Amino acid sequence: MSSHLGLLMLLVRDVPRSKAFYTEYLGLEAVPEFSSDEFVLLRSHTGGGTSLALQDATKETYGVPLAHGGIIPGFEVEDADAIYQQWKAKSVEILGEVIDMGAGRTFTAKDPEGHYIQVFHLYSQVREMQKQMGMES
Repeated sequence: MSSHLGLLMLLVRDVPRSKAFYTEYLGLEAVPEFSSDEFVLLRSHTGGGTSLALQDATKETYGVPLAHGGIIPGFEVEDADAIYQQWKAKSVEILGEVIDMGAGRTFTAKDPEGHYIQVFHLYSQVREMQKQMGMES
């Protein structure tokens, strides 16, 4: 299996306030095409690198229970469904099923220390859209 860190997601209580902080003080820009009231995708103005996401911690999302102040790394793979089946067969603790997140497929699991991680793949049309927007990773 091959993967790369494709996303760092921060669980926050106040999405607009957190968005303002990261855009005003760190110069990141929100990507409206991949954002909502409960989730904001941020990227560097220069493009490239790992994206930062702000997720509303008051909403249970992708199997992650309500929490705040946590960081969830998202690992991009070629086929999240295949990895899910492999990990399930190896008794990795998985929270829920693989689900469609609109832009691709994802599931949440825990590492041996109990940290949440997300494994995902993006649909080809989303990857193409990111490429056109200079968001290749």
